[in-house]
Amino acid sequence: MSPEPKVSTFTPAVIASASRASHGTEQQRAAGYAAGWAAGARAAAESAQADRGRLQAEHDQREAARDAATAQAISALGEAINQWHRRALPILDEARRSVYEAGLDLAQAVLQHEITTDPQSARTLLERALDLPIDAEPTVLRLNPEDVPHVNVLIASGGIQVPEGLSIVADARLSRGDAITEHDEGALDGRISTALARAREILLGGQE
Repeated sequence: MSPEPKVSTFTPAVIASASRASHGTEQQRAAGYAAGWAAGARAAAESAQADRGRLQAEHDQREAARDAATAQAISALGEAINQWHRRALPILDEARRSVYEAGLDLAQAVLQHEITTDPQSARTLLERALDLPIDAEPTVLRLNPEDVPHVNVLIASGGIQVPEGLSIVADARLSRGDAITEHDEGALDGRISTALARAREILLGGQE
């Protein structure tokens, strides 16, 4: 008779518990990774923001320094120009005054030469003396004694018409080419020296 087989009781392994433990570990690892990534992202963002702030501050400082340097350069240039004006303008004014004076002296010399040598000077003198700026009739014409004969010859030849009754008077106080025309309203000063004095006053007024 064969022995009776021995039967052992089956006890299932606790697999589910190990699986749940492994699943919990993965969740913790994932949560830790996510938290670490979020913290790293925030740190990176904060670092980037800090870098942008630093770069902007450096840019602003450079701009401010450049603006200050530009303003200083402009101020220095303006001061240099002002100094040049203070030094140069008096010299330029003096040079301009010298040119005007030389021009006036030359004009006077040319006029005197033309008056004494030009055959037409008597006609020019009469036309200028009788060209009154107002509607008045000339009565007396005062001339240099050397000009009177030439004017009388011109009038006698019919070379120019003069108002009837005009008296021509020799006046030794006048220079060649000068004329003083008297009329009912007063007198017209046609002296060359007076005209040049007016021109001198216009050109050099307040500079002498």
